[in-house]
Amino acid sequence: MNKRGAYFFVIDALIASSIITLSLIIIFTTHSIRPESNPTIRLAEDYTNYLISTKIREFQGGSVQNYIAQGNITNLDNTLMEQLIEFYYQNTSGLKDTSEAMSTFTNDVSTGVIPAQRNFALYINDSLIHTMGNKAIENSELVISTKKIGFKRINSSFIYGPVILEVKIWV
Repeated sequence: MNKRGAYFFVIDALIASSIITLSLIIIFTTHSIRPESNPTIRLAEDYTNYLISTKIREFQGGSVQNYIAQGNITNLDNTLMEQLIEFYYQNTSGLKDTSEAMSTFTNDVSTGVIPAQRNFALYINDSLIHTMGNKAIENSELVISTKKIGFKRINSSFIYGPVILEVKIWV
């Protein structure tokens, strides 16, 4: 009888340890669903660095080529950000109405860089320049924003700025 009781005790211990082991495996292998922030943060930072470092002559977009042909873009050594600041300066100073040009230029520059599943907005001095996506920013679970300060030399004696360029990406 004593051997029989020991067998039941060993079997009970094995069943209990397997239940505890399975419970721990289930607990540690389940993941909670949360918005992914690292890829979105990198996307926002990479996009602003792309605007800062890419020159007009290095970018081959359809609207950019049209603006060069029309004479709206005169300096091919401008970076994409400097060109946006120049358009913004022309628009705010009353020289030209470049609001449509800024939006089209930003759309052309963003196509292929910002994925379709991300929503995107570009602001200059808190003025909305361009937005892309189908989800309102108010309904988003995660909003990432990066800001850069820029200046633009208009002529040999005038520098326009500081201008705050803000990129918002949300999921």
